[in-house]
Amino acid sequence: MGAARKLGLLLILLLLVLVVGALLLVWPRLEGQPPTISLPQTPTHLGRANTLEITAKDAETGLSRLKVTLTQNNKEVSLLDKQLGSGGLWAKGPADVTEKVEVKALELGFAQGPATLTIEVRDCSLQGWFHGNLARQVYDLNIDTVPPRVTVLSRTIHLNRGGVGLAIYKVSEPTSRDGVQVGKRFFRAYAPWPQDPLARLAFFAFADDEDKGAPIKITVEDLAGNPATASLMVRLKWKEFRDDSLNLSNNFLETLAPRFLGEAPPDRQSPLQVFTWVNENLRQENHARLDQAVRVSQPYQLWEQQPFLRPMGKPMAGFAERRTYLYEGKPVSRSTHLGVDLADVAMSPIPATANGVVVFAGPLGIYGNCVILDHGLGVHSLYGHLSALAVQVGQKVAANEVLGRSGATGLALGDHLHYSVLVGGVFVSPTEWWDPHWFQDNVDLRYQEAGLPRPTAPRP
Repeated sequence: MGAARKLGLLLILLLLVLVVGALLLVWPRLEGQPPTISLPQTPTHLGRANTLEITAKDAETGLSRLKVTLTQNNKEVSLLDKQLGSGGLWAKGPADVTEKVEVKALELGFAQGPATLTIEVRDCSLQGWFHGNLARQVYDLNIDTVPPRVTVLSRTIHLNRGGVGLAIYKVSEPTSRDGVQVGKRFFRAYAPWPQDPLARLAFFAFADDEDKGAPIKITVEDLAGNPATASLMVRLKWKEFRDDSLNLSNNFLETLAPRFLGEAPPDRQSPLQVFTWVNENLRQENHARLDQAVRVSQPYQLWEQQPFLRPMGKPMAGFAERRTYLYEGKPVSRSTHLGVDLADVAMSPIPATANGVVVFAGPLGIYGNCVILDHGLGVHSLYGHLSALAVQVGQKVAANEVLGRSGATGLALGDHLHYSVLVGGVFVSPTEWWDPHWFQDNVDLRYQEAGLPRPTAPRP
């Protein structure tokens, strides 16, 4: 074989190697998978000011460009046009990007009515004649910058500190959020009347630790995010709660500490340290877990009888009593008793005080073995310190049905029932719910004023 022929073959082989190598390098850039686009929720409305949070992802070649436009009739406005990747044959863009796009429809010159939101994102692929793969999402939505109207149907509401009020009102259009604001606490409303879907009901509480001058008002936000408020006529009766000082004996501390010693931090192992940790830190953790449980509530009234049944037993401690614990004459811990204690014979059967659904059944720290019932419309009852449980989560129970037996579990040494009522996750005075006159003046009267029936569960 001549030298020229050998050189030619060598050049061809070298060229093939270069071509194959180039293909191996370029091939990944020829991928055809488009990026993904996601939003926390599908946009259906735009109000006076909205923020769209847009996330785009591409794990292959990365993102190149993100574009957002709003169109109405022949008017088109670019809300965002951002270059993400640097371009070029070998360049890659970011694998994921989240952009917040503020939209002020009126300032941009858009009118009330239908519009179209378009989101486009390209990746750094060499597909599409080097423009990259394109992902597009189009949303048909409605521009609405008019706030909703609120018509209050409740008249004067008489409210106790630590007690409950009921507001009934109507909104002019569907809402994304509405209820009663009491200070910094928000109590969501329900729409329990199928025959009147714009009518709203909200049980709300004036917590025992609420500021005396806390404003109370209805707050509403429509589907476009437009807010509105309405005043409620509320007459607040300011009640004082009992202050108690309780002496901690060594016998009490040494009896209680072993129950919680395994949960207490390594640096809180003496009987007194265990007690203060339980009374303060564990109490806080238990209430956070309890708050999660009571977020589940049926959108109608489950109870039938009014008032709620009062469990048997002699009152041992009242609602919202302030307790200061003393050890060797010095204050070492404080807490507020958010319920009532009732003592009957040991291991007494504990009945449900109204129809409900079990949303919690098990050990709950300071409350020991505990059952929590949902009675609908944000109303719950809690039964603590039980020695035995007779129900499980998800079970429907009727008033007077046995939930378990009284005991001395949790932060208790003597056999008794700790009973609490919560509204919107806030502990309230249980005695109101045992009072027929309170129901007549504060619940049934509200329905009569609104011309609406009791919002009971729909019949099968």
